[in-house]
Amino acid sequence: MQLPWFIVNLVVMLGVLSWVYKRSALKQMSYSRHFSKETVFEGEDVEMVELIVNRKPLPLPWVRLESLIERGLSFSKQTNLDIRSGELYQNHISLFSLRPYRQIVRRHKVQCFKRGYYRLDSATMTAGDPFGFVTTSKRFPLSLELLVYPGTVPLADLPLPNHSWLGDIAVRRWIVEDPFLTAGVREYRPGDPLQAVNWKATARAGALQVHKKDFTADHRLMICLNLEVSETMWKAVIDPERIEQGIRYAASVAVYALNNGIETGFLCNGWMKGKPKQAVRIDPAGGTEQIRELLETMAKLELETAESMSWMLEREISMAATDMDFLVITCHQGDKLRENADELKRLGNGLEWMIIPG
Repeated sequence: MQLPWFIVNLVVMLGVLSWVYKRSALKQMSYSRHFSKETVFEGEDVEMVELIVNRKPLPLPWVRLESLIERGLSFSKQTNLDIRSGELYQNHISLFSLRPYRQIVRRHKVQCFKRGYYRLDSATMTAGDPFGFVTTSKRFPLSLELLVYPGTVPLADLPLPNHSWLGDIAVRRWIVEDPFLTAGVREYRPGDPLQAVNWKATARAGALQVHKKDFTADHRLMICLNLEVSETMWKAVIDPERIEQGIRYAASVAVYALNNGIETGFLCNGWMKGKPKQAVRIDPAGGTEQIRELLETMAKLELETAESMSWMLEREISMAATDMDFLVITCHQGDKLRENADELKRLGNGLEWMIIPG
């Protein structure tokens, strides 16, 4: 007769235990997470820190924590952490236990191998009784953001011609010859136009001499990043890695120019994540705040066009842009694009091409 009562008592105890865990397992629980840095460059490491606190006398024999994070961040292997990757997102599943009135801090080393704007809005915590009869879940809202700036490329590795203005930073301003400012003569170099020859100085020196032009100090730089891989491409980028390299080129030039006192702006026919689908235009300006704004914009770029780059250059023409130096970073030089680029030069602007290698 004792056995049935034992079974009854056992069932009652398990029922009470299940009821207690169903009702109280996730009460007085808190969860937070943050990155050790808010901004990093592509290829750098950052630490993600989680804090889980149990503020009640009830122990938690098992707790499962799940969250979705976009791909582009690589988490190092860690005990009790399972990562399941999909095409766009990776699902993080952690399993651990918590004693009464305890907190645990979990640190994850993260490699940021792809530029982007990473957001984590929530994490879901699930807990239950020791035997797994009942479970309860709770969603913890989060506001976690990480900006991964594009990586930068050494100046010598940029696909620019040898005569490019980027080669000389001694004057700490934009390098472009002003045809109205003359600063003496120099020896003729291949490529100098015939009208630049100073015939009087040539006669005196016995060798071809040309007018040496001074440099203007008030030119500004507009970096134009074209996401079109070909003249006929529209909307989604068909060669993402090639465009990613173009974004790195744009970031490299922007950082280089701004660090050397050149007012720099940004023009791009893509759109920014979290913003309306409109092409990007940032007026030239200087200073560290401008560096931050340009890098943040490039980090948030979606690989999809909002309009064609030729239309954007046409808009610059209609605004009568002048005394500006345009650097067009592009995969192609279509007829319409080149036509508008030539028109910008006729308006008194400088223009140079940077072709993204295929």
